[in-house]
Amino acid sequence: MLPRCWLHIGVEKTGTTSIQNFLAANRSALRARGVLYPLTPGAVSHLGLVAYALDDARVDGTRKVRRLFDPAQIASFRGRFTRALDEEISTSGASEIILSSELLSSRLRSPSEIARLKSLCDRIARRTNVVVYLRNQVDFLVSRYTTIIQLGGREEFGVRGIAFGDYARLLDRWATTFGRGNLIVRRFEPQDFVDGDLLADFAAATDLGFKNLVAVPRHNESLDAESLAFLRAINRGFPQKIAERVGSLRSAAVAVLQRRQGGTKFLIPPKLAGRIGTHFRASNEYVSRQYFESRYQPLFAPAKLVARNGDTPPGPLHCYEALHLSGVVALGLIKQAFRRFGR
Repeated sequence: MLPRCWLHIGVEKTGTTSIQNFLAANRSALRARGVLYPLTPGAVSHLGLVAYALDDARVDGTRKVRRLFDPAQIASFRGRFTRALDEEISTSGASEIILSSELLSSRLRSPSEIARLKSLCDRIARRTNVVVYLRNQVDFLVSRYTTIIQLGGREEFGVRGIAFGDYARLLDRWATTFGRGNLIVRRFEPQDFVDGDLLADFAAATDLGFKNLVAVPRHNESLDAESLAFLRAINRGFPQKIAERVGSLRSAAVAVLQRRQGGTKFLIPPKLAGRIGTHFRASNEYVSRQYFESRYQPLFAPAKLVARNGDTPPGPLHCYEALHLSGVVALGLIKQAFRRFGR
């Protein structure tokens, strides 16, 4: 059994992709230091942990891709998963392990799901520390919305799904199972980061040390307002069953749109941002008291993804913009095809 497990649970939209790419890029260097970033749960993000921990009745994307639809299949997967992870740990020579998936914080909701994950961690390590970053809820929800559209979402931005930003409930849920003293709670605020760098901050939080590790480019998944409106319209144009089958094509189109320059930044109106802030005020005050010893009042700096004086709020997508973006996507997909098949 290992002395320590570091369990990074997100939350979503707090640089988790950059952290995971950093860990994956330094897998060999970390292993030489006695730290294992395992392949069994996933090559980059450990989505296998989600598929493992969910209750049997829940079938999400992490299970669909593994074709886990009934309790017998899920039980068989869990057995294979634990055996493979045990084998990887035993051959690694490591004394510590890092597990990371932002979906752990958003998908694992019931006490039994979190307890199942803790049982797995207890199987492999004597102590588990849960690492979580928290972001201003306005910026978190706006950024999360862009991901929802990229994955096929059809709705305008609103307060639907706002419960994901209740950090008091989230932290207490994990503290109940893992113990509050085992939670490492960080604000996703650049002024808090070690040397102003998220990766250096994560390395410090997990006792990795940052020296001689390879830095990786920051991963930016944001889309501008026009691209979001265009993609949302495309999503609405497909029946749901067909939309699920064109996921790979949508992903390719998103990759093209992410490289686009010159669009309008997607921002929400100040009035809506104020409603979100008011909704979470009591929760944030609780988190500040319980997890930060009231050092931060308010808990976060002002949100950045809010329209200010002079900003242009997102409007309807004009016909000429839709035609232009159609051409951008088509040309980008053609270039990708030439690069792939022209090798």
